[in-house]
This record gives sequence, C-alpha cells and structure tokens, in this order.
Amino acid sequence: MAANRAPENPYLAARQEWTERYGSYVKAAAAWRIVGVLGLAMAVIGFGYSMYLSTRVRLVPYIVEVDKLGTAVTAGFPQQIEYADVRVVRATLGNFVTSFRSITPDAVVQKQYIDRTYALLRTSDPSTEKVNTWFRGNSPFEKAKAATVAIEVNNIVALSNQTYQIDWTEYERDRKGKETGTRRFRGIATVTITAPQDEATIRLNPIGLYVRDFDWTAQL
Repeated sequence: MAANRAPENPYLAARQEWTERYGSYVKAAAAWRIVGVLGLAMAVIGFGYSMYLSTRVRLVPYIVEVDKLGTAVTAGFPQQIEYADVRVVRATLGNFVTSFRSITPDAVVQKQYIDRTYALLRTSDPSTEKVNTWFRGNSPFEKAKAATVAIEVNNIVALSNQTYQIDWTEYERDRKGKETGTRRFRGIATVTITAPQDEATIRLNPIGLYVRDFDWTAQL
C-alpha cells in the first residue's frame, strides 16, 4: 500500500511544519497588538474626557459669617445670602484703605498690601488709574526706607447703596519708631459687587466687591 500513496508535496509539508511551530506565536503577537491598541485608545478617550470635565468645573463659593467671638452666624451659597450686607461692605472697604495706605519696611508684607488693594480694582474703572497714579508718585517701598505709616479707620458711612464715606487717620513714624506726624483723611468710594468666579479671586476678594471710583483728601 505504501507504493500506491502519492508522494508528499515538500512545500505543503514545510508550510504545515512552519504553521505548527510558529503559527501560535504569530497569533499570540497579533492578539497582544490588538490589546495594546485597545488599551491606548481607552487611555486617550479617558484623558480627553477628563480634560473635558476639567473645563466644565465651576467653583461655587460657600460663605460663612462669624461674630466677634468667631462663632458662625450665617452660612450658605451666594444665591442664598445677601451679598451686599452693609457690614461686610464696610469691613471690606476698611481693609482696602488699610492695604492701600499702609507702609511697612517688610517688602513681603508691603507687596501683600498692594495685592489686596488691586484685588478690589478693575482695569477699566477710574479708581484703578487714580491708585496707579498715586503709586507712581509715592512708592511705598521707597518711603519705607525712612518711615512707616499705620492706618486707623475711624468711620465708614453709607451715603447710598453704592457710595460710602470713609474717614481714617494715618500715623507716620521714623524707622526708630518715633511718631513724626498724624494726618486725617476722608475718602468717597463707589462700589459694585460681582460674584467671584474663580478661586484666585475668592482668596483675595471673597464677596466680589470692586471699588469703581475712589477720591480722597486730607482733612485739616
């Protein structure tokens, strides 16, 4: 019977031999390539979706009002509480005047004063140009080389729901601590309130109060 069998095709035999020996490796490699491509695609989709979500995040301020002892009195989101509470506006304006007019020999603290001042100013408002002009002619860093100025806010009166009168006293001392002068000032500030939209604004201007216009004069 062996004499009647057709002779084996050497090419087919070689192909069968190659398939048996290496075919499984090729299939495994192809499968892993598919897994790798799918994994990369999922990573790209996940990263893209995360970037999309990051652009959709909106920070909602949560404000807590405390009394003199530090006990929480009122709390809530901006849409739940009154932004233009006169007490909060007065305190914010008092801090504005103190930051604007104080002079200290500590350059780091002085820069913080300036940052707090400009946190309540907007580029397009007249108050910003007036403050810029003052700083150009009265550098607090230069004056601090010879003197310091401490601020005492004496009174803040609401003239309307947008305009406030601020009275304060400035105590000037030389670098040895000796008082060299006392002057009283009166300022008129016109304000507007815009809800803050980002964390940087909330840190320096939590209620979103901006001084639109500000004039001040020395009192005799």
